[in-house]
Amino acid sequence: MTPRTRRLLERALPKLLAWLLLAFLFVPVLVVIPVALTDRDYLSLPNNGISFDHFAALANWRAGWMPSILTSLGIAVASSIVATGVSAAFAMGAWVYVGRWPTILRIVLLSPLIVPPIIYAVGMVRLWSKLGLLDTWLGVTIVHVILAIPLAVLAIGASLSNLDPRLVQAARSLGARPATIFGRVILPNIVPGTVAGAILAFIVSWDEITVTLFITSRGIVTLPRKIWTSIADAVDPALAAIATVMLAVTIVGLILRMTVWERIAQRRS
Repeated sequence: MTPRTRRLLERALPKLLAWLLLAFLFVPVLVVIPVALTDRDYLSLPNNGISFDHFAALANWRAGWMPSILTSLGIAVASSIVATGVSAAFAMGAWVYVGRWPTILRIVLLSPLIVPPIIYAVGMVRLWSKLGLLDTWLGVTIVHVILAIPLAVLAIGASLSNLDPRLVQAARSLGARPATIFGRVILPNIVPGTVAGAILAFIVSWDEITVTLFITSRGIVTLPRKIWTSIADAVDPALAAIATVMLAVTIVGLILRMTVWERIAQRRS
């Protein structure tokens, strides 16, 4: 083997393996697109042509897909806002007051990442049944907030770890008030972590299914619960349609992230 061939293999082989790995991960996901366009009433590839009837079924209010989407969207937005606010307050407090109690509270807040979801779900059923919060908007939102707080705390805490405490001390020495210090020193430095925490909290709430299955019945039907019920009752091609829509939204979000965010960064620089 010549040196040129060896160098070519050293460059091409890692790229080839990387593309094969990406194909292994993403090609099965892309299969849902032709399945969503099937003209059959069950999951299959199109036979006599493509059909958009299953996408139209998503907009049919009686089919239950649109109410579940709106329910999940409302709960996810509310959970994201509350979880981000609580996480930001705790992260800043733990950043300022270093000691034993912030460490203990951090362990408590991160416990949802440690405790298995099924155990957490059983405990919430017992507690929510006593408080009368089963199958209610408030009960589901509180659970989603608790589950979303750990990731939001980690994201915001990572931003605060890059903030030099001497900046706050300098602002205090110049006579800045606490509100001014927060608005002009701390907040601009934790905006990326706060945005990341809010997005992570939204995703956790949007995707949560384990605990939601235990604490909801017929009153609150989120999108994951609707998907679960549809799989259990009858495999509806609308499942592939909703998966295609979510895939398209994700791709559009990534494209916007790559284009808009880079433009903002270039303007700042």
